[in-house]
Order: sequence, then structure tokens, then C-alpha cells
Amino acid sequence: MVDTAVVGCNWIELPAGKYIIRNDNVKTSRCQLEVDIAWDQFISHPCEGEWQKIAPIRILSFDIECAGRKGIFPEPEKDRVIQISNMVIRQGEKDPFIRNVFTLNTCASIIGSEVKSYKNEKDLLQEWSNFVKEADPDVITGYNIVNFDLPYVLNRAIALKVLKFPFIGRIKEDKSTVSTTTFQSRAYGKRENKVINITGRVQFDLLHILLRDYKLRSYTLNSVSYHFLQEQKEDVPHSIIADLQNGNEQTRRRLAVYCLKDALLPLRLLEKLMCVINYMEMSRVTGVPFSYLLARGQQIKVISQLMRK
Repeated sequence: MVDTAVVGCNWIELPAGKYIIRNDNVKTSRCQLEVDIAWDQFISHPCEGEWQKIAPIRILSFDIECAGRKGIFPEPEKDRVIQISNMVIRQGEKDPFIRNVFTLNTCASIIGSEVKSYKNEKDLLQEWSNFVKEADPDVITGYNIVNFDLPYVLNRAIALKVLKFPFIGRIKEDKSTVSTTTFQSRAYGKRENKVINITGRVQFDLLHILLRDYKLRSYTLNSVSYHFLQEQKEDVPHSIIADLQNGNEQTRRRLAVYCLKDALLPLRLLEKLMCVINYMEMSRVTGVPFSYLLARGQQIKVISQLMRK
């Protein structure tokens, strides 16, 4: 990146006649276009004037609900995923253009959202994996998705032997796996985090952003939403989630509305706090990839800037 004057989130131009578009039979990714070009043939535009615009990237916010046992935190080896809600938005737009919820068993319709119901959990998980590939988000967000939602669905798919589920990145043959890492820096202290490799999609966990950038009394989604938006989650205590799931299509609708709100609030917070824009501009200024800003410390930013002097 330093040698070619490329910085994170800047615009790159491929001059006519300098690149070759790959045919579908040799593509290795799920990208709409794949091209081959020599590293010294493309033009990297500085982030100024007409090239200062933020790309209209696609952002997927999702949330899962599990039918845990009474008084026990859900475990992917034992507890079912009963609902997954999704909101997809383009950066710069106000409202999501996709709103849906995947439910286990029937669910009454919800105005403004698509309800997709499945009889068994394997189908639900596989169809959600297919949905992610079809929606093709550049950024995946949510609240605590890196340490809970993503590892949970990946480990649940392993437990149920849904073999095609983990291929949700942009490289067709790349399997998403979960590992644990310890992150330590003077600025942010020591934290143990899960790491999930989803090639071509940035995991932008709102909880991690708030822990880094804001000093708050409480970091629950309810408290954070009230603090910044004066809004709160739907009133569904965790203790009754399993009962709502085991009820009828109306009780499952109540759970689905709760789940959808949990996917919408992170998008509202990202917009209110301008997180995506701030981090993209930080990426441009420091010259590091967007994904480094949450995964790495301060040192990589300093080194990147020194190397560009």
C-alpha cells in the first residue's frame, strides 16, 4: 500500500486497456467483477476534491435469538438458534432497503419486514448463509457480534453438521472459522476477543467501538440506545424467550419484532455517532486498511504514517 500510495478506503482508477476482466469460469470470488492488473498500472487518487466522497458500501446488521435453558447461558452445542433478524443499508442512506427475519417455526406477518419461516434449524442456518452471500455486504455489524452472534452461529452449524454454512466470505473456497486472541495496547488495555475470518467483509462490532471511544456507565444495548437515541429495545425479558418460541405464531411475532429492533438499533447508532465515516476517514489519514482500526492498536497507524514520509 505504501509503495503504490494506496490508503484505506480511497478511490482507485483502472485505466482503460490496462486490465483484463476475468470470465465467470475462472473467478475465485463472489465479487461482481474480478480483474487482473499490474500493481504499477492503476491510479490511486488522493482523498480530496471529487475523490473525497464516501463509497456507498453495503452494511448488514444482524441479531440472533437462542432458545436457552432456564438460568443457563446459551451454548451452541445444545441450544437452538430460533431467529435471525437482518437489516441491510447503503452508507449515506437513511433507511434499510432489506428488512427480514428468519424464524424457526411459523410466525405472523410483520408490516414493513419480510418473515421467512423454516421447519428445522438446519434449513434456517443454511438459508441465512445463502442470504449473506446474496446480500453481499461490505461491512457486517451488530451488537457484540464478534464475541457472541458470529461464533454462535458458526459453532451451531458445526454441531448440526451444516457443512456449507461457514462459506460466507467473498472468496468461494475460504471457510470462516473462530479463534481466540488476546489484544493488548497501552491505549485500550488487555482484552480477549474472538477472531472470525470472513474474507472481504469487515466485522464492525458496535460494542467494540463504544468500548474504545466512549466512557459510559453501562454498555448494554438498551442503555447505550437510551443514552444516544432516547430509544430503547422492545420489552421482552430473556427469561420468556423460550416460552414465546414455544407458543403460537403471534408470540413468535412478538419475539421477531424484538429481534428486528436489536438489528435496527446498531444501524441507528452508527448513523448518529457517524462511526463508519469517522473510521473510514481515520483509515484514509493513517493509511491503514479499515479492518485494522478495530483489530490493531496505535502502533500500526504510526508506522504506516512514518513509512509514507
